[in-house]
Amino acid sequence: MIAPGEILTDEKKRHTAIVRAEGTVAIGPITGSIHKIGALAQGLPACNGWTFWHFEREGRFAPIDVLRSMVRARLREAAE
Repeated sequence: MIAPGEILTDEKKRHTAIVRAEGTVAIGPITGSIHKIGALAQGLPACNGWTFWHFEREGRFAPIDVLRSMVRARLREAAE
């Protein structure tokens, strides 16, 4: 749902990270999980990357948690 090379940003567009092919994100040469890199970007010990990072579609930004919710809903439907 998010392509390698796509840029993620925080809600206020202060921080950006690039999505890598294996599913990690990167700020410059530093790579890691959405949680680790979100925390690093903010200078915090922890971060909920699902709500911190946002993606853009059709000029609108939304947290990547929206995509996770969509996948979970599809999986529930498939299981029924």
